[in-house]
Amino acid sequence: MRQRGASFITLILVVVVILVMTMIALKTYQGSAPPPVPGSGGHPARAVMERVELTIEGMSSETDALQVSEAIRRVNGVAGVETDFASGKAQVSYNPQRAQPADFVAAVQKLGFEARY
Repeated sequence: MRQRGASFITLILVVVVILVMTMIALKTYQGSAPPPVPGSGGHPARAVMERVELTIEGMSSETDALQVSEAIRRVNGVAGVETDFASGKAQVSYNPQRAQPADFVAAVQKLGFEARY
């Protein structure tokens, strides 16, 4: 019985040591991140993203909206797209160093819809 208690205590100690080492590793990893860009909300990757709203004419179904979203998403530099066929709007998040709103308009026009920003 005494051996069983010692094994349990050893197991608890091993778990505690693993947790402490994990916490130290996380703190070290978090401290190695690049400094945030001032005015960017604290996350350096988000500092370069912009958002534009496109007005799209001719969409008549959710399928059209999905096609438009997919065409815009394929443009290099696009981070995200939300398209609503009912309102005829698409919200596009993108990296302005890699894409411009005119690129999104061209992608939508290739599908046969009219778009403007």
